[in-house]
Amino acid sequence: MGVKAVINNDGKILFIKRSDKYKEDNIHGIWDIPGGRINYGEEPIDGLRRELLEETGLELDQVKQILDASTIYKDDEKHIVRITYLCTVKDIQINMSEEHTELMWIHPNEIDFKLKDHLIEKVVQRLTL
Repeated sequence: MGVKAVINNDGKILFIKRSDKYKEDNIHGIWDIPGGRINYGEEPIDGLRRELLEETGLELDQVKQILDASTIYKDDEKHIVRITYLCTVKDIQINMSEEHTELMWIHPNEIDFKLKDHLIEKVVQRLTL
C-alpha cells in the first residue's frame, strides 16, 4: 500500500522533485507530492506521518479527507493500493531528504507542467482549495 499527501498551504500545494536516486526506476527529475509505501503492519496514517517526516521534515497536523484511492497494477500478480489524503502540517519549514532536489508551493490552477503520475494529475484536477 502507498500513501500520498496533498498539503494545503493557503490554497497552494507542495510539490517536490525526485532526485537521481530514482534514476533506475526512470522517475528521477519529475515533480511529485510527498508520500510513499507503508511498512508491513503500519496503519496508513502512521505511514503518511512517517513519509512526510522522512521526505520533508514536515509534521502531519490533520488529515482533512481522502482525495483518492486507486489501484496501481505492477504486473499480472502484483498491485498497490494508493490513498491520497488532503492534509495540513504543523509548520511549513521544509527539510528535504536526499530523495528530492527541489520544492515548490503552487496553486493547482497555476500548474503549467506535465504531471508524469496520472493519479496525482487526477487528484489535482479535482482540487478546489
